[in-house]
Amino acid sequence: MGRFLVYNAGGKSLVVDANIGERFSFYCSEEECGIEIVIEGTIRHATFEEFIKVRNNVIEQNEDFRVLEDVIPEEPMIFKGIVNGKEVELPVEKLEEVAKRFIDRYLNF
Repeated sequence: MGRFLVYNAGGKSLVVDANIGERFSFYCSEEECGIEIVIEGTIRHATFEEFIKVRNNVIEQNEDFRVLEDVIPEEPMIFKGIVNGKEVELPVEKLEEVAKRFIDRYLNF
């Protein structure tokens, strides 16, 4: 099982535990997330082109995710499923890739 960051799930970036290619469910309460979020679906590997298309679609829907324009994942992945009753495709990154990028960008002087 791995840890992944799913972008724009209910307007949030959420860390989920899942296996690539296996269906999973995730729940975040209103107290934790500000709104109740229910995620059901699958994380899968994607081509770089698929990732860019999904990422750009997310940016068009929610300008808060414009920071994703700089994201070039080593392993492009997509979440396909349902978030709060709506079918979606969302960009995903391994949490370790996010952490590495953060360390490289902000902590390596």
